[in-house]
Amino acid sequence: MFRKPNAQTDKVTAKKQLGQHFLTDKGIAQRIGELMVDDLEGVMEIGPGMGVMTQSLYAKWASKLTVVEIDKESVEYLGRQEWALDLNILEGDFLAIPYSDWPTGNKIGIVGNYPYNISTQIVFRMLEGDQKIYQFAGMFQKEVAKRYCAEHGNKEYGITSVILQAYYNCKYEFTVNEGSFNPPPKVKSGVMNCILRDDLPECSYKSLKMIVKHAFSQRRKTLNNALKSLTSSHTNFEIPKKWQGMRAEQLSVEEFKELAIFFENSTH
Repeated sequence: MFRKPNAQTDKVTAKKQLGQHFLTDKGIAQRIGELMVDDLEGVMEIGPGMGVMTQSLYAKWASKLTVVEIDKESVEYLGRQEWALDLNILEGDFLAIPYSDWPTGNKIGIVGNYPYNISTQIVFRMLEGDQKIYQFAGMFQKEVAKRYCAEHGNKEYGITSVILQAYYNCKYEFTVNEGSFNPPPKVKSGVMNCILRDDLPECSYKSLKMIVKHAFSQRRKTLNNALKSLTSSHTNFEIPKKWQGMRAEQLSVEEFKELAIFFENSTH
């Protein structure tokens, strides 16, 4: 049986190797939690830590909430909290937990104060799941959140910007200062909110990712040069003239989707 927590001593030590910076500002935690739409069928929080955000999420979602935590000390800490009675805790690495263990339903939301050292991996893990997550929101390093939401023609616009926005309407919500965490990170944080689009890509995820990664791998070059390995290995694939002299950052998300469809039609 878990012992009753002692408010003075019952803490979790932040571990640098896990990229832990525990959110301590309850107001910020509440604001993030309130971003989640009301009719979700399940919510998954990644990296609850000491449960500052978890507590408000659990008060609303109860049995619909699942938290994923890799840190055994955090898992044990949450298990000792009276407010967390019957909280669904999934211990393990979010990047490795089988999709079959994720909450199921047509409208699932993922939220968290994401470890900055694996935030991009978390995004791709979410995108490549067996089901399309309806809402993806939470805290990232500010520059990273800005990049995810960046529009074309911006130097921040890149691979993850295109692939994420092909499936989600993404909005940068607000900035969070270093003092809202323990220990404080060396950078500011940013909260973004992504809602699944109605017009999902007609191309496969695999084709879109391939085109986008190749295009941005040499972002200073024109698409004609950056995609040369694809046009050489797929003889029927030729970049439409309207894009040949453009660089990757000049193409909108919609144009990348169109290019990926063109690639599929040329190679199948």
